[in-house]
Parts: sequence; C-alpha cells; structure tokens
Amino acid sequence: MKNLLVIDTSVYLNYARHKKLYRLSYCVEDYGLNLFVDDNLLKELERNLTKVLFFQGHDPSEALEEILEFTTLVQTIPIFTQSPDPKDNFLFDLALQTNSEVIVTEEKALLGFVESPVPIHDIRWFKETYPVNL
Repeated sequence: MKNLLVIDTSVYLNYARHKKLYRLSYCVEDYGLNLFVDDNLLKELERNLTKVLFFQGHDPSEALEEILEFTTLVQTIPIFTQSPDPKDNFLFDLALQTNSEVIVTEEKALLGFVESPVPIHDIRWFKETYPVNL
C-alpha cells in the first residue's frame, strides 16, 4: 500500500469541529500518508469550515491552514461525471488523478456507491487502519 488517500470534506469537518485536526497530522507522519487536496476540495472546506466553526468560536482560517500543512495540493482536471452526488465528482477526479487508493468519507451516498472506481471507506475504517497514539 502506497498510503495515497483522499479525505472528503465531511471527515475534515468532523476532526475540525472537535479541534482534533492534529490527529490527521499525526497519521500523516506516523504512517507516511499522502493526503491530497485540490482547489475544489479547498473551496468546499473553506465554505463549510466557516459554517461549522463560526458558532464554536474557532477560527476557520486557522483550521484551513492546519489542513494545508499536512496535505498535498495538486491541480486536477474535471473529468469524472458518475458520482452519486454530482457535486462530489471532484473527489473522484482527485483520487483518480493522484492514483489514490482510497476515498474516506462520512457521506452515505458515496459509501454506497458500488460502481466507484476507487474504494470508499468510512471514518471508522480510517481510525482502525491508522490508529494514533496520543
């Protein structure tokens, strides 16, 4: 396993909401993971971090900066069109164009996508596969 992954916005938001993004950073370091983001994922993260963190008194820009510290920003070309949720086509573009082995998400539509060209797993799988000692 080359440890190339795409993590969906839903998972980043889960960690950010609980101020636990450092756990993802530890996974990158401990397991040699490569977590990829592109402009589409960053825009979605920025939009949703503002919604999720604003009422908790956390700074969304700090969370986004933290994510950028342990991810790899790549350029993608929009090609994929078969996602069960068309707004998530970019996740498949990102995964396919970086040769990622897995997409990690909490979205039920994606988790049930049996024709996915990339294996899709939930956050539980991620935490069991890449446990972090704290």
